[in-house]
Amino acid sequence: MRVFNFLLFILFATSALFAAKEPKDVAAARKSVVSILVYKDGTLLRSGIGVFAGEKGDILSSYSLFLDADSAVCIDPAGKIRPIERVVGADDIYDCIRVRAAWDKKIQPLTIANGAADTGASLYMVSYGKKKSGVILPLTVAEVSTVSGVSYYTFNNRMHENSLSAPVVDASGRLVALMQPVSAADSLRCYAVAVSLASNLSTTSLTYNSSLFSRIGISRALPATQKEALTTLYLLQGLAYSDKKEQFLTPLADYNRDYPQSYEGHLMLAEYYAIADSAFEKARDEWDTALRLAPNSDDVYYNISKVFVSAVARYALNDETAMAFVDCAIENIDKALSVKSEPLYIQHKAELLFAKGKYAEAFDCYVALSNTNMSSADVYAAASKCKEVLGEIDEAIVLMDSAVATFGSLPVEAMAPYILNSAMLKHKAGRARAAVLDFNRYESLREGKLAAPFYYMREQAEYDAKMFRQALEDIERAISLAPEEPIYFIEKGRLCYRVKMVDEALVALERAATLLPESPDVHYLMGRCYMAKDDKESAQTALLKAKEYGHPDADARLTELNK
Repeated sequence: MRVFNFLLFILFATSALFAAKEPKDVAAARKSVVSILVYKDGTLLRSGIGVFAGEKGDILSSYSLFLDADSAVCIDPAGKIRPIERVVGADDIYDCIRVRAAWDKKIQPLTIANGAADTGASLYMVSYGKKKSGVILPLTVAEVSTVSGVSYYTFNNRMHENSLSAPVVDASGRLVALMQPVSAADSLRCYAVAVSLASNLSTTSLTYNSSLFSRIGISRALPATQKEALTTLYLLQGLAYSDKKEQFLTPLADYNRDYPQSYEGHLMLAEYYAIADSAFEKARDEWDTALRLAPNSDDVYYNISKVFVSAVARYALNDETAMAFVDCAIENIDKALSVKSEPLYIQHKAELLFAKGKYAEAFDCYVALSNTNMSSADVYAAASKCKEVLGEIDEAIVLMDSAVATFGSLPVEAMAPYILNSAMLKHKAGRARAAVLDFNRYESLREGKLAAPFYYMREQAEYDAKMFRQALEDIERAISLAPEEPIYFIEKGRLCYRVKMVDEALVALERAATLLPESPDVHYLMGRCYMAKDDKESAQTALLKAKEYGHPDADARLTELNK
């Protein structure tokens, strides 16, 4: 820095000799200028200039100075070293950055000037120097241009490269601009950007994790408003369960410090303790704090309930512990519902009761939910599932058809999954022809997007409905789409045997035997086919293999064969 100051004296010797003594307030501005040292892994990367201005502890400087740094310090003219703790905002186009250092009452931030300086105005560039050695250079504004409301100043002076981000002040010592980089070819002019650009820099929920900030390893400050800060934390929450957890925990600690009356940050910290660390005692302390701060306790209880559910999903719990966690989740959602009967809470409770195996109670919750603004096809489908596992298939079918009906009379692809479920339920209830009709509706909605399992499912319904021609067509489609799947060849063999196409059945079963040689069903069906052809020797060979592989009916057929 001593060499820098000496060069500045040489470069501006002529103007300095004839200039009047700088105003007192300009000289005082030197106390706010700092030297900045940036490091990576403990090694000095580069040094530069910054200035305390505006908010307590905020320093305005050069963005490029901080690139790749993982730590930095500033040194004031009195020689005091302060760590730079946060990056507040940045602009790579104008090479500006706003960072925050540890603050104390000895810091004298410059006041930011209101409005722009005019052409011909006298300004002063202030450099860093220990004690009162910082050089002050008079400048005259040659030109003022405005881009997107930001003033950009041109001076007819040659500027040393080490003056990047040096403050430019007016006669009252108010900060007007920051010096900009200059190209080697532009040796007769220098530039500065209005300080309003740098002083207003801030992160947002959208830019917080952008490359603009990720190129700097120093922790970022949260956005300036509580709403934006909270949104940012929600976006960062996934990092809590990774090797980058500090990138979430550090801003979370900042949020809880800056907004001590907010309960949301304590909920997030509780979730981290419970899910990432399995530290439920710490989590309970945070939940207690959140309950004390929250204007409505139902949101806190709902979040506690969700954490217990997440813990079940994250940890390899034995069944007893998992069910104990589900019980805790139910207990807390009941507390939330006692405060406010929100549809979201009812839905959550229904899901918990279903997981607990309390299907009748879960069904009651879904019925209650169907009478709220959250009524939907999914609600009816979930209620249908409850009835299905309770063995009440007819009621399950009615509810699944109600799910389909929510879409109206016009066919839309979104109703397809519910129609498919309806088809499977009707087949399960023995209503094979009704099931086939639903499978056909599903096919019309999903034309061109069907895979082998669909044709196999419909074939089975067609088989039970004695629609054998359609069944043969569908099993052939399934085979063409999945020619290495043995179950389809077994099914074709069963179907062909059923309609007395014995030779075709044996061809399909021989293929199945090459794909699944130890299948008892394959050899049993082959034995039945050979019996139909009155080939007792081949039938006995096939049935003995079926018996060897464990088919329960093989012995009976062998007895029948040997009568």
